[in-house]
Amino acid sequence: MNSRNRGKNAVPTWTVLLVLVAATAMASAQKKESAPHPSAPSRPAASAPRPAAPAQHPGGNAAQRPGGPAGANNRGPGGQASRPGAPGNNANNRGPGGQASHPGTPGANNRGGMNNTNNRGGTNANNNRGGANNNRGGVNNANNRPGNAAGKGGPAGANNASHHQPAGSKTVAMKNGGTATFRKNGQVRTIQAHGMTINHGMHGNSHIVSTHNGRTVVSNGRYGGYSQRAYFNRGGRAYVQRTYYVGGHYYAYGYRSYYYGGYPYYGYAPAYYYGPAYYGWAYNPWPAPVAYGWGWGGSPWYGYYGGYFAPYPVYPTAAFWLADYLIAANLQAAYAAQQAAGDGNGELIQPPLRPQSSDEVASLWSSDPLVAANLQVAYGAYMLGAGAPAAASGMSPEVKQAISDEVKNEIAAEKAAAASGNNAPSGDQVPAALDPKIRIFVVHAEEDLTTSDGTECALTAGDVIYRTTDKPDDDKMVDATVKSSRKDECAVGATVAVPVDDLQEMHNQLRIQMDAGLKELADKQGKNGLPAAPDTKTLPGEAPAPTPDTNAASDLQQQQKDAEQVEAEAKQSQ
Repeated sequence: MNSRNRGKNAVPTWTVLLVLVAATAMASAQKKESAPHPSAPSRPAASAPRPAAPAQHPGGNAAQRPGGPAGANNRGPGGQASRPGAPGNNANNRGPGGQASHPGTPGANNRGGMNNTNNRGGTNANNNRGGANNNRGGVNNANNRPGNAAGKGGPAGANNASHHQPAGSKTVAMKNGGTATFRKNGQVRTIQAHGMTINHGMHGNSHIVSTHNGRTVVSNGRYGGYSQRAYFNRGGRAYVQRTYYVGGHYYAYGYRSYYYGGYPYYGYAPAYYYGPAYYGWAYNPWPAPVAYGWGWGGSPWYGYYGGYFAPYPVYPTAAFWLADYLIAANLQAAYAAQQAAGDGNGELIQPPLRPQSSDEVASLWSSDPLVAANLQVAYGAYMLGAGAPAAASGMSPEVKQAISDEVKNEIAAEKAAAASGNNAPSGDQVPAALDPKIRIFVVHAEEDLTTSDGTECALTAGDVIYRTTDKPDDDKMVDATVKSSRKDECAVGATVAVPVDDLQEMHNQLRIQMDAGLKELADKQGKNGLPAAPDTKTLPGEAPAPTPDTNAASDLQQQQKDAEQVEAEAKQSQ
């Protein structure tokens, strides 16, 4: 083909190319005109599905529950008007964001949340899982186990219950403010409204806390209750008095108030101390083991708990005697509460108590060389199992040993406090409930708890728990293992979350009962087989003995009336 022909053929070829280029340019222009404005590339339309945050995990557990307006039973995506979390400049966030959050610019190590530390589905609060305002499951901190900040023994406050309610619970907002939590069977479990917290135990007992005009009133239902108010100051230390009203009688004790971690605690303040010689007599081994007759004999409570508790056969030291004294005191209180509630008829449903097994005697024998020598002389072959009867107690030797050890430690602590006179510590201090050296606690009133797997269970006076964690969670609760309990209660070995305030009061009651036991020992020393004690004169204690407040009974009655109104309002919101 010549050059002229090539030129003629090139004309249509260039024409086709020009047409293709023009068509491409027009299509590109149309595409640019229809694109969204670049200032909001990631905000979806209101009616469009909202995308999930990149590589996010569900807020809360794998079996997440969607958030709701009142945050009931939620452990998943955040509460009101939640949108996918904005990954923004913070670490360890996981889950869809809380209130009105939007997708944003990726930041460092964020997974779907915005502007927070350790959030899982919420904004503007630490350790949130599923909502705003430090909640796990929505708003107003509902769907909780009763916590200390607004729970047993602490200042009441609505909308601040803990997050440890049992599985299947439902929390609703009340019409006039506050929240109510219902069990899956429809029964009320917890109410927080109008400055009052009401907890209903699974066995029918109730616990009510309210504060009014500087006075805190705490009702333990059939266990009685107390009224607390300020009464004494010394050296910058403030003391409150608690007047307990139980069975028509008043009992008043002083408590020193102090703070730890910004939270108030109250520790028992003895009205008097003994001299160091008497504390030494109570702490150290006695010259010989003592076989002591308690005289409980045909007492109904004694037979009723015969399968659970039996006293030591002998007492090598006062610590073992005091351990049985306080366990018996708690069981008597539990039995009296059952009778008051009509739960029993007072009949002896258990066989008479028998002596302890050789294993329990051996546990005493091995605790101290001097004690071992004395017991071997006194009991001989019985210690080694010859003719020893079967054990009758459901409380193991190890648990009783732990209680005795704790009593012994408290005797030493009280002796040291007596030596310091009125120079009690002031300022922040670790409460006994969180002291790493104090682990064993004897339950003194009914506890309605939830296990680690969400099962609701109860403990009653005389049961024993062992605290396993030292740092309270956001609801002022710590974990404990059940060491001793009875039928139809929290199982031995179960992990339960217990309010720190409740542990503190268990320890306070141990101290109160120990002092009552020391007084009885002082009164009975040298009698009924007890060895003679040195000087039992008393010295002024940390704070003067308070005068019982006779308004306590009327305070408890008024609280009950107020609680009935709150309960009626809660049931209307169900």
